[in-house]
Amino acid sequence: MNKYLGLFLFVLVAGFSNAQELLANVVINHQQVQSSDDYIYENMKKSFVEFLNNRKWTGDKYKLEERIECSFFITISSRNVSSNTFSGTLQVQSGRPIYGTNYKSTMFIVNDNNFDFTYVDQQPLDFNQNEFTSNLTSVLAYYAYLILGMDYDSFGKEGGGKFFTKAFDITTLAQNGGGIGWRSTDGSQNRYWLIENINNGAFKAFRDCLYKYHREGLDVMQNNKKQGENSIYKSLLALEAIHKRQPSSYLLQVFFNAKSDEVVNIFKNASDAQKQKLVPLLIKIDPGNTKKYNKIIKGS
Repeated sequence: MNKYLGLFLFVLVAGFSNAQELLANVVINHQQVQSSDDYIYENMKKSFVEFLNNRKWTGDKYKLEERIECSFFITISSRNVSSNTFSGTLQVQSGRPIYGTNYKSTMFIVNDNNFDFTYVDQQPLDFNQNEFTSNLTSVLAYYAYLILGMDYDSFGKEGGGKFFTKAFDITTLAQNGGGIGWRSTDGSQNRYWLIENINNGAFKAFRDCLYKYHREGLDVMQNNKKQGENSIYKSLLALEAIHKRQPSSYLLQVFFNAKSDEVVNIFKNASDAQKQKLVPLLIKIDPGNTKKYNKIIKGS
């Protein structure tokens, strides 16, 4: 009996030592489309969670505690019961642990206002990297690779390149069969432009910032606060090159959606010289958060 118990424990531990990459939380708000079969949304949530968390997205080995925490907040605004189609919005965000602390830094927040998909209750979600299968799985996989790319870039210089490439490949395949958001003509703030800018060498300062801000900045602050803050300071100043090339950049908006509060907390006690140079720049490249950045000057 002990022999078989030992074998079971070995298999259990071995399985957990090679976990999947994502630890995604899915929330589905369907208050606008209440119906008699609202149970379908619980099944939908379970299906989305399984798709994101049980699929192996990379060839790397992950421990349970190394999985990337992320969230998918879905708001359903309309539903066609006869065609099993749904329309709504999607907010995606991911977090990253900071070395030597219990703090988790939010990597990015994306608000996707064009999330249209077909979902058949209890039907498996199919996805093929090399062909378009459905808008639903294309959107979920796109953001899975975006999460991975951002995370890997924050630990190694341009370490997420292969995942950004996969996200762009999904975009290309979905342009004919998918819904709104995959094409350059679908507006200036969509899936196409986000991944195009990330992969575009002209916006290299963004990917450099991901590494310098997190690996050389936040990860260092526990042992050398001044050095870490200086790396973050320089990484933010470098983002001006993106603003000059493309004012009101969607890429910078996605970044500062997640980072504005954190930046204020880091620099509210900075030197006057840093504040005088950084605050005007932040207000210029991220005007939507001007009130927040003025708090840096006040030191509160």
